[in-house]
Amino acid sequence: MMSTQVRSARMVDLPGVAAVLQEAFSEKMKIIFSDQPEKVRSILEAAYSGPVRRGYSGVLVAERAGRIVGSLLIEPMYYTQRESRTFEHFAVRELGTVRMLWASFMLWILGHRPAPDEAYISDLGVACDCQGEGIGTQLLEEAEVWASSHGRKRLTLWVAATNERAIHIYEKAGFRITRSRRSIITRTAFGIHRWYFMEKELINQPGDDPTSPVD
Repeated sequence: MMSTQVRSARMVDLPGVAAVLQEAFSEKMKIIFSDQPEKVRSILEAAYSGPVRRGYSGVLVAERAGRIVGSLLIEPMYYTQRESRTFEHFAVRELGTVRMLWASFMLWILGHRPAPDEAYISDLGVACDCQGEGIGTQLLEEAEVWASSHGRKRLTLWVAATNERAIHIYEKAGFRITRSRRSIITRTAFGIHRWYFMEKELINQPGDDPTSPVD
């Protein structure tokens, strides 16, 4: 098996990141954004462009033989006002105003507002033909290194209660379920009624600033 490198994303990686996420979450992406894969990929690429161009290092990629085969986002990922406006205008052009409002609402429903001591994991995806090869675990390990070096005290994530495979991976990585929630909206939209919040406590490096917004 070829080796896999996990590192922070560069601008040149974003088409690969978008392709991995669109493939890994294709059914959710259809409901949130569009049933046209190329539109979904363009929206995802645009969503990451501003922070990555500015130097945000919390977008992680797994690269194998020059191909992006996995991706993970550590939140919060901040946007400048200009980046937010640019993305909103782009998304409206791609999706239309009504669909953009729908997508914004669904992302708000699915979203999470991390505390200052928290590194929240979202958008963890692995290319379908590379799943089961430990890439997700590698991304989680690098996320832990990133979070500890940036002064965060815990890694957190929400996962669907029905996603037993993912829960098993997270538990093996040291996460534990600390609470749950129900959502009629996600049950109607995605068939997912219950969600688990999972956490992993971290050992921080001395002197790190958990509130740094840039990196």
